[in-house]
Amino acid sequence: MSLYSAFYSGLSGLSTNANALNVIGNNLSNINTVGFKGSAMTFRDIFSTSVGGVSTQGNGNPIQFGLGVQTNSVSQDFSQSSFQGTGNALDMAIQGNGFFTLQTTDSRQVFSRAGNFTRNNGGYLVASDGSSVMGWNRDTTTGLVNTSASLAPIRIDAGTTASAFATQNVRTGVNLNASATTGVTSTLTTPIQVYDSQGNTQTLIVTYTKTGTNAWDYAVTGPTGATIAGAATGTLTFSSSGALQDINGLGATAAANPLLAITWGNGAAASSINVNLVNPDSSANVTQFSAPSSTSSSFQDGYGAGSLRDLTVDQNGVISGTFTNGQVIQLAQVALSTFNNMNGLVQTGNNHWGQSLASGSPTIGLANQGGRGGVLGSNLELSNVDVAGEFTKLILSQRGYQANSRIVTTTDELLQETLNLKR
Repeated sequence: MSLYSAFYSGLSGLSTNANALNVIGNNLSNINTVGFKGSAMTFRDIFSTSVGGVSTQGNGNPIQFGLGVQTNSVSQDFSQSSFQGTGNALDMAIQGNGFFTLQTTDSRQVFSRAGNFTRNNGGYLVASDGSSVMGWNRDTTTGLVNTSASLAPIRIDAGTTASAFATQNVRTGVNLNASATTGVTSTLTTPIQVYDSQGNTQTLIVTYTKTGTNAWDYAVTGPTGATIAGAATGTLTFSSSGALQDINGLGATAAANPLLAITWGNGAAASSINVNLVNPDSSANVTQFSAPSSTSSSFQDGYGAGSLRDLTVDQNGVISGTFTNGQVIQLAQVALSTFNNMNGLVQTGNNHWGQSLASGSPTIGLANQGGRGGVLGSNLELSNVDVAGEFTKLILSQRGYQANSRIVTTTDELLQETLNLKR
């Protein structure tokens, strides 16, 4: 067999080990890259040849020499990495399988594990390279995030407002003094702040006046210009133990609670407000004990309009906004993609992968469903490169390169000796 075969075997070893060094170098250079997944290279031998046309020994065993080495595969390691809390609400990490689904500025669909997202000047959620994060937005008509709709770039407008909600129920914890004397001097006045349909604050005044033994009148009045119809006035009767016994002759059940029909006179829609003297479980909010008349608690279920204050992301990838009126509203939900063969994905740079025939088409859906992982808000997934492991591979590749360089130099010396035979 020619010495040239050994020469080229050594060259193949140099080339292949150099490729391994490239893979290791790329891994180590990306140890601080968000969402980076390291790669590993494997080797395989090149087909063998027989010597001088004789392919077998006398016992039938083959006589073969290898012709060197070549790259077998460069596979990506998609194992889970650790997480880093950032305090940025729009930073996201995937715990488990899946990729964020992105659309580049030239309308290509790509996929990423890097969730360092921000909003651009149009309010769209984008990756560091400007690619739009895809998912589902809140329907302004229904007020819900419709995940059955087509994918769209997620948009979170900083000017988003939460609509006002007119008060429908009020409740106050009141004790009326059983020892009070009968007459207008024995009264308790309780103001209750409510909201109309435009989000304006309005004040209702409930006045309780003792009219007899275990009997009190109530009267509800409103602000100037308001008209109150319904059970705006009435009578409350208490038992000898101080428990509420009757409301306007209808008993002491939730069905007997006064219902107010209020016209505000300011252009807002008329309100229908239930005064909950009795709870649905039949417990009363008004008592008559021998203690000073007082109001201990107050509740109403309306609220004014609010502006966006904070954002949060839950494990299902739902982006919710907290508004200045205390409301929490779902604004959007990110889409995650999975593939039958993740190692078939093509690295396209910018922390992106693209699909290929080997990977198959993406299966796009919701986090925590269909084998897709969950989303951690205010966190980023770190690179999964193991520095100690990479340095070990680096040493082995270095030694492999050195060993093959010795083959080349030794073969060169032997060829020189051959050329010197004629001297």
